[in-house]
Amino acid sequence: MTASRLCIAACAALVSICASAQERACLMEGSFTVANETTEVKDCLQNNGVAPPQFKETCASLAQATTAFGGPPAKITYMNACPPQPQGVCDGFFSQPMASYYYKRDPKTLATTKSSCVAQGGKWR
Repeated sequence: MTASRLCIAACAALVSICASAQERACLMEGSFTVANETTEVKDCLQNNGVAPPQFKETCASLAQATTAFGGPPAKITYMNACPPQPQGVCDGFFSQPMASYYYKRDPKTLATTKSSCVAQGGKWR
């Protein structure tokens, strides 16, 4: 391999590694309305070992959940890590090496989210 091809290959690998590092988390933000009550959504999924294509597919699928209630899909922002100070975290989300961070939950919804996390084999913190 020539020096220029080797340099191009190394640069491409570095760009790929940097892009993956910046996409270890996906923040989903949006809202939906049911019975004249609007619910804000701000959840973040942290990748702790899932293959990047599967992680992106999971983020996209979760962002579509608001459409089931007639709302638009949640906006996805990829980042290096989930924002600090969540109300709760489910480690082992869907029994996968992912953690789901929750923000903007009312106490009743947060309690239900905790129960759901534990029922699916996750650990709540």
